[in-house]
Amino acid sequence: MMKALIAGAGIAGLTTALALRRIGWEVTVIEKAPGLRAGGYMLDFFGPGFEAAEELGVIEALRRHARGVGKLDMVDARGRTGSSMAYQRIIEAADGKLFPILRGDIERVLHDALPDAVTIRFGAEIVAVDDRGSGVTVRISTGETMEADLLVGADGIHSGVRRLVFGPETQFIRPLGFHTAAYFFDNQDVAAALDGDFKMMTAKDCMAGFYEVDRGRIMSFFVMRSDRMERPADVRATLQTAYGGLGWVLPAALDAAPAAKDIYYDIVAQVEMARWRRGRAILLGDAAYAVSLLAGQGASLAMAGGRALAQALEADRDIDAALERFETQLRPLVEDKQQAGRRMANWFVPATPAHALVRDIAIRVMNWPPLSGLMGQFFSVGSKGFSLARR
Repeated sequence: MMKALIAGAGIAGLTTALALRRIGWEVTVIEKAPGLRAGGYMLDFFGPGFEAAEELGVIEALRRHARGVGKLDMVDARGRTGSSMAYQRIIEAADGKLFPILRGDIERVLHDALPDAVTIRFGAEIVAVDDRGSGVTVRISTGETMEADLLVGADGIHSGVRRLVFGPETQFIRPLGFHTAAYFFDNQDVAAALDGDFKMMTAKDCMAGFYEVDRGRIMSFFVMRSDRMERPADVRATLQTAYGGLGWVLPAALDAAPAAKDIYYDIVAQVEMARWRRGRAILLGDAAYAVSLLAGQGASLAMAGGRALAQALEADRDIDAALERFETQLRPLVEDKQQAGRRMANWFVPATPAHALVRDIAIRVMNWPPLSGLMGQFFSVGSKGFSLARR
């Protein structure tokens, strides 16, 4: 029986574990966190990952965690709506194959779908890799050594496996000029202001999004322009500096911010690599090809990648040939998504009032029935090319 070691128990790692086990591989997942992450930001789940979820038998479980959203409202710093779109129109544009869901809920569904035969080692990480050509030997932080036919680095944009196998991350990280933060807080007044809708506030060089995930419990996320590469020493102070002068629900959201350790904070960046594979180690998801939140579909691409890797390995018993086929077919597809993300930057966080105005006009145009097909061109993203099933 072939053996795989997977670094990372996020969407990419858990999908790969599920898919590889279903084709008969022995799978162990190594995750440095003490357990599954809870919550996370909300995302639209659609695109190539949707088909992967259907094939892996988890789509209905994911749908049960879908969140109800009335409208997507673009508002200014005083809460005034510049443009709006009913969420149902977005779903229809994706032929019904789209729903909003918390990232943490996706991970929980994938984890619960794993067979008992899959081993997950929480609270450990890979600290050394020895590629033997026909397999790998790794040492983990507990001092143990483990051997496998394949090592999959699915441990995120700051991948430890990538650093060990390919070198420092500075060679591969492409900053897009933004930082992002996210946290949950409780506030009934903010919930009332949101009124069941997903609202995104944009001001010069920053945006903030809010949604009520449970009664009075708000998911918030922030994106602000910054050329710094490092996480600031005081995250709360950084948010206060960027958003403290704004109105609407921002003062309440900032006052309710948790301790810095409970705030997700990172640079907005992409990962660009000449190769995702070296020997019997291969990178997957954000570790290999992060598209950034500006592009969207990061979760979808992670899931599609995990499924595609298993398909390639099932179709070809030569592991090296299968890995080559996987990368050759998926690389141009994910590079297209990365380019789209870079083009979206000034519209996601408007660089000028003119950008915000053009964005709002575009949304209004797409609300007009004769031109609603324009929206479908974005959300009706097919899975063609992301399936490597044997023909």
